[in-house]
Amino acid sequence: MSTYSKEVFRKTLHVVVLFFTIFWFYMYEDWKKSVLTIAVVLIIVYPILLLLSKVPGMTKLVNARKTGEFANSFAALMIMFIVVASICWGWLGDRAIGIASIFAWGPGDAAAALIGKKFGSIKIGRKHKKSLQGSIAMFVFSFASVIAVYMVFGKYNVGFTVLAALLTAFVSATVELLVENGFDTFYCPVSAMGVLVYLR
Repeated sequence: MSTYSKEVFRKTLHVVVLFFTIFWFYMYEDWKKSVLTIAVVLIIVYPILLLLSKVPGMTKLVNARKTGEFANSFAALMIMFIVVASICWGWLGDRAIGIASIFAWGPGDAAAALIGKKFGSIKIGRKHKKSLQGSIAMFVFSFASVIAVYMVFGKYNVGFTVLAALLTAFVSATVELLVENGFDTFYCPVSAMGVLVYLR
């Protein structure tokens, strides 16, 4: 499997899990039950993924770029959901902001990785490992995703929705550019949440 094919596989899994977050937000009426379920899944699945990362024949499947990366990315994703759901749904009682925060990261992150690897000729970032094209893709997809979520929920008027999406997309793209080692899985949605909660 080529490096780009591995990245496609990795980001496809991210997007699939991303859409499952909608299910998690509506799995129970009580946010605490949903968060507890995710915590249990994390405790059970994370050690299994770590073990699989060391099993011959499985390493190519569960290691994207280095040993244990998929397991660590999974853990970051689950912890991120717990934080976002607890604050947005649990504290504020607002599922829409929680979902928008996660979608501000998910599609944009996938687009940044795939477009950046394919067309990223202008290298930027602290170590020049990321690309201008990837960051633009992150911004565009993040912007569109926040608008889509808010429009579906009928959250705000069009003008405010566009403003919120612009600011959130800018912050998300900036964080994605600066954060390394896959931790954008946590920091991008949490940063987006900070913007959306502040603007609510």
